[in-house]
Amino acid sequence: MIKAGKLIDTLDFSFQGNLDDLLIAAVDKIMKRNKIETLSLKTVKVSGKVNKESSAYKIAQTFIEAIKSR
Repeated sequence: MIKAGKLIDTLDFSFQGNLDDLLIAAVDKIMKRNKIETLSLKTVKVSGKVNKESSAYKIAQTFIEAIKSR
């Protein structure tokens, strides 16, 4: 997460289950840890070793678009 142009938090995780549940839990954890309101998010991105053609990447991108549209 970036605040005032600076990275303020990241969360690394691996998964073997339901990706959408994991994404929601991970974002909730970061939001609570940094006392951030969901509506204040302006930039959310997927980074790391990610295959941009994978279903996991596409699910993550859809999740990000849903957050931005709130």
